[in-house]
Amino acid sequence: MNRLPKVTQLRNLRAIISCGSIRAAAVATHQTQSAMTRSIQELEVIVGAPVLVRRSSGVELTDIGRVLEPKMNLILNELERAIDDVKQIVNASNGTIVFGCSHLPAFGVMAEIVKKFQERFPFTQLTIIEGQFSELVSSIRVGRLDFFIGMTSPGIALEGFEEEPLCESKFYVFARKDHDLIKSQSLIELRNSKWFIPGTGASMFSSLEGILFPYGRGPQCSVLYGDSVTVAQQLILKDHYFSIGPKAIIESSYVKGKLAILRLKEELPAGKFSIIRRADTPTAEVTLWLIEEVRREFIKFSQKNN
Repeated sequence: MNRLPKVTQLRNLRAIISCGSIRAAAVATHQTQSAMTRSIQELEVIVGAPVLVRRSSGVELTDIGRVLEPKMNLILNELERAIDDVKQIVNASNGTIVFGCSHLPAFGVMAEIVKKFQERFPFTQLTIIEGQFSELVSSIRVGRLDFFIGMTSPGIALEGFEEEPLCESKFYVFARKDHDLIKSQSLIELRNSKWFIPGTGASMFSSLEGILFPYGRGPQCSVLYGDSVTVAQQLILKDHYFSIGPKAIIESSYVKGKLAILRLKEELPAGKFSIIRRADTPTAEVTLWLIEEVRREFIKFSQKNN
């Protein structure tokens, strides 16, 4: 039987990769530099080849180290999640849940979900990572995230994942209520305007440019892509940008009464939201409770926005 590395050796290697040097990793993990060095040397004996190259500026992974790193991360993440799942079972409501969420669900439904979850499981740590599926897919694959809520990217294969459709939500063009073009009835009237288009990673949004500018961009048109609802709101309110999204965005307390939907003859495609999780991973009861709450809130979200 092959000799296997110790968990501490793998964790030390992960710390060195993260910190950039053995010295910094030793400080971060409260070890001596000699103990950290010895741990990596023992790991290299087990692997049968060097995994790091020491340089004056720090360390770099060798070719063998680059092969080892993703598998090491998967093993450590799976082990950490397994221990946490067991703790949730033993302690009923303790543990940690980490999930990803694109900014539109985060803006439209997450506040109520988080409130209910914390009331039901006050001792469970809940962490939400905001981002597009294309940005977070690797974290789901290696087990750093329990699941993702948002729109998928058709260009990314979902092999090994389980996708559960949640809803489709109508998207609208909106701007300040007092925008000079707020009464426009066609996109052709907006071809010289400034736009903030959310969701740089989702193919629906990248294809929206062809839908928003069916008559081509005007010479004064400018388009900014991004994932921040806060930035979008500031640009719309202070610099007369147009943007797109569900009704939930303009009905938030911060902008309510300040923004309005344009009644255009052209209809935008609906956003399709799903829950994505790994197909081969058991889901803890607490996480299943949270996912069920997500389903309920998305039904309300869909009814409100369509």
